[in-house]
Amino acid sequence: MKTVKISRYIALTAAVIVLAGCQGFFDNNAPSSVTPENVFSNPTLTEQSIAAVYEVFGEDRGYRNRLTCGYVGLNTDIEYNRKSSNEYAIYQTKTTNTDLSNAKGNDPWGYLNIIIERCNNIVDGIDKYGVKSDSLTAAKYDYMKGEALFLRSFALLEMVKYWGDVPVNVKSYDGYSLDEVTQGKVDRNVAFEQIRTDLKLAAELMEWSGNAQLPAARNDVRRASKASALALLARADLMYAGKAVRPTQLVAGNKDYEITFNVADADKRYELYQEVMWACDSIIRNEDSKLLDDYAQIFKNICQDKTNYAEMEHIWVLPLADGARGQVMNYNCAKFNSNSSTSAGDITMGVLLHNIKYGESVGSNFIMAMVPTLLFDYEDGDVRREVTVLPYKWNVTTSGTIDATLPRAQKSKMCLYPRIQQDASQWACGKYRIEWMSRDNVNADDGIDFPVIRYSDVLLMFAEASIGSLDNTTVTPLFPTLYTGQQCFDKVRERADVGTKTLTLEAIQEERKLEFAGEYIRKWDLMRWGILKEALMNARERLDDLRENHEAHVLYFKYKEDNSYLQAGAKDYTGADVVRGYVIEEVYGMRLDETDTPTGDRWLSGKCKFMEKLVDTDYILYDYSDPESINSHQYWPIFSTIIGASNGILFNNYGY
Repeated sequence: MKTVKISRYIALTAAVIVLAGCQGFFDNNAPSSVTPENVFSNPTLTEQSIAAVYEVFGEDRGYRNRLTCGYVGLNTDIEYNRKSSNEYAIYQTKTTNTDLSNAKGNDPWGYLNIIIERCNNIVDGIDKYGVKSDSLTAAKYDYMKGEALFLRSFALLEMVKYWGDVPVNVKSYDGYSLDEVTQGKVDRNVAFEQIRTDLKLAAELMEWSGNAQLPAARNDVRRASKASALALLARADLMYAGKAVRPTQLVAGNKDYEITFNVADADKRYELYQEVMWACDSIIRNEDSKLLDDYAQIFKNICQDKTNYAEMEHIWVLPLADGARGQVMNYNCAKFNSNSSTSAGDITMGVLLHNIKYGESVGSNFIMAMVPTLLFDYEDGDVRREVTVLPYKWNVTTSGTIDATLPRAQKSKMCLYPRIQQDASQWACGKYRIEWMSRDNVNADDGIDFPVIRYSDVLLMFAEASIGSLDNTTVTPLFPTLYTGQQCFDKVRERADVGTKTLTLEAIQEERKLEFAGEYIRKWDLMRWGILKEALMNARERLDDLRENHEAHVLYFKYKEDNSYLQAGAKDYTGADVVRGYVIEEVYGMRLDETDTPTGDRWLSGKCKFMEKLVDTDYILYDYSDPESINSHQYWPIFSTIIGASNGILFNNYGY
């Protein structure tokens, strides 16, 4: 055990200057000397050690293709994982799941702990060896320490989200005291308090993104900033003040659990709500213009590799940009495959085809689909509906001419035309679209950044805290705020082109559902409100009701006349002219009292037989062998290979 732990420390110390594979900050050359004093007495080498933390995000079975791609955050009442083999998404995860953990050590638990350990090295290294010779150098060291504290807090909060009670270790291993790196699980409130302490200090140490003293971090949405530290603090505090599935005793062998507040003391919860409002108000005062007018543009920016913080609604994104390893688009956009036949006509499962004669060979896994009842929840005129739910699929045109001098990416997209997706159980999330990319998607590692938190979340967290969330009591701020909770709530709704609504917990729960659908936020919201199982079972009942009472219900789609991705003379598989672009203008049949058949040139001739495919055997979200596991298996187990290597220190609860 001792040899293994010391070897691991040596490897981590050497890895402190391993660098990520993006541009600029993310692709410097490693220095030859890796002693802590040499690294952390040099601001340039210290910043390279920060890059070594970001490097972990791109590792296999980490954020590259596990922690960002349907393995967590699904299933919910509005999103589901359409891969029937994904036991982790139907709350049937096994401790022996080799898709998430194996003896080689490349697994989410290991990578998150590596992030924490590397951040520990940086924080301690700066404190011990940082030479703040002048005010500018001091500001750089402060920013880097704040960034390390932020990244450590992010990783620790992720572990709480996935496993509940976890070890909390915030000291770098000194090579002598093994006790410091062999800690067992502690009550998650210990983690929450550590996160609060670290993020408040990080917010003090870092500037707003546009003022960052580190040139590589300035105005880069992929780098931490004061705003990201404050936003993550608000998110953590709402989880801390909320409910959770908790073991009745944190001991090995205990299977009993309850859904209860993390904090029993109502006064303590009130303190947390105050802190949420303070953190969010601080961001709002500095960045009040960050809410974009165009809801679709939020996600186009991500698909187009935008990183300019000032132009984006996002406050922080996990960096997997062009050139890095990451499969966000691969797992979350509508399915497409360049190797499918183009002669069959009806291409199933939302397949998007690139014309093979242009040398395309790409595909996607299409993990996340939207629960189609979500369409009925949007109010009339809500612009978020057509952005969020993608009820069409792609076909390739069979004829037509393309200008050979056009860029390859444009030529490949001009081979496409949309067709209605008649199978409503296969509707993709529209926030991640291949046609929005500004470059080719040439393989599974598309390198699209993973969105983590954006400004509208800050507004809604402030609004929720102002009504005391689950405590349902008005929280009077102890400081002047720029807006009231109602005003923050209204700002989000006004951007969606819907009217004002009285601010209540139920209204917040509904608004967060509509605003963040498909962004891997809903499950954690439902968990902290203590209603995950309730929401899932309600969704099932809604679908059952629709099956029984509205079997003939259909949806019709009309597209805008936007043919920018269609070549001249394009023909569909029947030989008819392709005249419609891919942009949705209107969906008819969204209300159960809409029964007339719409007419007009731009309505799709096909129609979606809404209930046709929504049977239990085909719809994995509602095929639970044991609905009780929705509660007992909200968290992952600590996997067997990890427990086996812990020398008896780690254990599982919840009956795993």
